[in-house]
Amino acid sequence: MHQRKLFSGLDCLPGQLDLFPTDGTDDAKGETMHTATYSPEDNKLRLRHLMETTEAVDHEMVEERQRFTRLARDESRPRAVSAFNLFQTPEPLAARVAEIVGDLTRRTLEPSAGLGRLYRAIRARSGCHVTLVEQSAECCAKLYREIASDESARLVQGDFLACDAGRLGLFNSVLMNPPFKMGRDIKHILHALTLLAPGGRLVAICANGLRQRSAFLEAASEWHDLPDGSFRVSGTDVNAAIIVFEN
Repeated sequence: MHQRKLFSGLDCLPGQLDLFPTDGTDDAKGETMHTATYSPEDNKLRLRHLMETTEAVDHEMVEERQRFTRLARDESRPRAVSAFNLFQTPEPLAARVAEIVGDLTRRTLEPSAGLGRLYRAIRARSGCHVTLVEQSAECCAKLYREIASDESARLVQGDFLACDAGRLGLFNSVLMNPPFKMGRDIKHILHALTLLAPGGRLVAICANGLRQRSAFLEAASEWHDLPDGSFRVSGTDVNAAIIVFEN
């Protein structure tokens, strides 16, 4: 049998700390050294474990190198986008808004487009002409890339409340998730109604508060209360509703 002196638990396999005996001998410094006995078969197993661990680490390093190579490419770099009162429409909610609009065969407007969640929901259903309006330069940079190859999409950078029918025209469908802060959703929805063509349909997400109910509950053709936490994934717990107007 072969004997070795072990000076730390680092020299043992996981789960083999019980290799250390309870008795030991003192070295010249007065520290206790423990000994453990290994058979040739034990040594083979330990060597095999070391080889397998090394091979596994090498395989992981190859995968990590490939991942970092991909991340180093310019198109893979994360782009942080921030804008005042930007809470993106959750994708399932955007799809529901597009479904409620129904007819998406003619001119469609998405004001306060943000990063284009409603635009993508429209495109999932229709190839109609879409006009997007957004004030934030950062959001517009993202939107320009989004619609670069879409010949039926137009992006207007500016304050939506300052864009009238002379600049934008009239629309058969309007889908919108306006900013909620300080009742701004009311102003945005009222302005969007001035851009709705005869026979058109407007579907908006708004805060589900007293001001919004007072402003729109009687005029809306439909009012859908949204479940609590509908915007939690976007960073806010505001209560919201979907409202529909017919012109």
